[in-house]
Amino acid sequence: MIKKIEDTKGLLAVSYAPELQPGKFFPSMTCGLGHVRILQKFKNGESDILIFGKQRIKFTKYIQEVPYLIGEGHLLETNRDMPAETEKQLMNDIREMLINWIFTNFDDSARPIQFFKNVIDLDPICNFVAYYFINDMEKKQKLLEEDSLEIRAQTIWQVLKDMEATGSPGPLNIPLIFPKSTGESSGNDSLN
Repeated sequence: MIKKIEDTKGLLAVSYAPELQPGKFFPSMTCGLGHVRILQKFKNGESDILIFGKQRIKFTKYIQEVPYLIGEGHLLETNRDMPAETEKQLMNDIREMLINWIFTNFDDSARPIQFFKNVIDLDPICNFVAYYFINDMEKKQKLLEEDSLEIRAQTIWQVLKDMEATGSPGPLNIPLIFPKSTGESSGNDSLN
């Protein structure tokens, strides 16, 4: 699968696939989709990869199941309709909570704080929080399927508020990835 993606410069969709029956996993039809970066190749043919999620896709059918799924579907658009003042307030509040969290939990916080100060679009900052701060896979999937950016941002705001209220340290046991430029990562982009 990774070889085919490398050869075709294709994108990889990653699906939440709960085990609904013993030994049987059922992939969700709505998935995140993005470019693959190979971090390390192993002699046994396996690879460590990083996927930079860029879009959402909804599959309508699978055209191949073995040795891996290939499906057909369409890209999902985000409904960005909301009052400008609401979007600005949500962006400011979420960004401030994230900067406070970074400042509190990391010794070297300059780069991630600058990263959040430079983010001007509510969609990727919501995706960042959903990926790193929400552990419940059902809740993550529900957010992924939500078309309204306003509803997603309000949910993210509440997740961060709840984290502040409970004193939760957040995702400190996984490396955080902060791209250096416009969304693509290069070199040593992890923090932790």
